[in-house]
Amino acid sequence: MIKGLVFIDLDGTLLNSESQVDDDVVEAIKKLKENNYAPIIATGRTLVEIQHILDRIDTQSIISMNGQHGIYNSRVIFNKSMDIDAIKRLKEKVISNGHELSFYNPSKITITGHSEVAKKNYEYLNGKLPPIDGEIYEKEPINMLLILTENGDEEYKREFPEFQFVRNTPYAIDVFEKNVSKGEGIKIFIEELNLKGIPTYAFGDGLNDLEMFETVDYPIAMENASPILKEKAAYVTKSNINRGIEHGLKYYNLI
Repeated sequence: MIKGLVFIDLDGTLLNSESQVDDDVVEAIKKLKENNYAPIIATGRTLVEIQHILDRIDTQSIISMNGQHGIYNSRVIFNKSMDIDAIKRLKEKVISNGHELSFYNPSKITITGHSEVAKKNYEYLNGKLPPIDGEIYEKEPINMLLILTENGDEEYKREFPEFQFVRNTPYAIDVFEKNVSKGEGIKIFIEELNLKGIPTYAFGDGLNDLEMFETVDYPIAMENASPILKEKAAYVTKSNINRGIEHGLKYYNLI
């Protein structure tokens, strides 16, 4: 019987500075499961980027792309795609601004072009530069977009009110549907799986974790988290490179 749900962000939270999973994290997640708590990854990334991470911690439960897609024990729980016409309009604006756009769904990532900012973003994430395909949205459902730019945040927010824009790296803005977030994904997750009435916990460090923190019972910020997120936290644990996950789980007696 599941005693509680533990939602865990990846970058800056579960992962170290090289975007890898430390041995102490693997052991902590193992103990967490042995104690009948369910670890669920909650990330802005998509499944194709992080399958090796899920395998490493031996869990196949994830809310990905900031709440656009959810899987529990390898079963798809929800899948929200973006409007094609809206994507096309945003793409035209992005290109006219001299920026590039990445397209995300659970199975692939593509990009309109390989700019220097795009290269910097995927290096920052310790990931691979996606292949070029700026028309993929006409052929496949798209769940999330990334605008590869170091500026222009407010302009995009002003001109495309139907989308949410959240900057998660110095080089990119996450773009997804309005009224979608990790927090909303958690609500759908709990409702669809009939898991109401058990305690919920969340670990995070970035601005796309705000709604998640407002949704769970016990929000836990990493020491390296955004000051805004720390203000919302019930507890601030150690950093992601100093056994922060283990420390936070022990604080709440989950391991």
